[in-house]
Amino acid sequence: MPSIPATEIINKLFSDKKDLSTEVNDAMMALTQDALDAKRQDIAKSWLEDQPEDEVTTEPEETTNETDNGTD
Repeated sequence: MPSIPATEIINKLFSDKKDLSTEVNDAMMALTQDALDAKRQDIAKSWLEDQPEDEVTTEPEETTNETDNGTD
């Protein structure tokens, strides 16, 4: 059974009123919103799973002497 918006589009196609821009725009917006929501959920899911744990290093970092010691 077709959905109500699909039936309305078919009825407009076979009537004298051929302007379907509103229906097409609404359908495209709905599809876009659904796709964005699905992508957002996918990104959030993978982001939560792939959180790297902080690695603790026991080696001290080497500090560089960045002064010119007056030899500039």
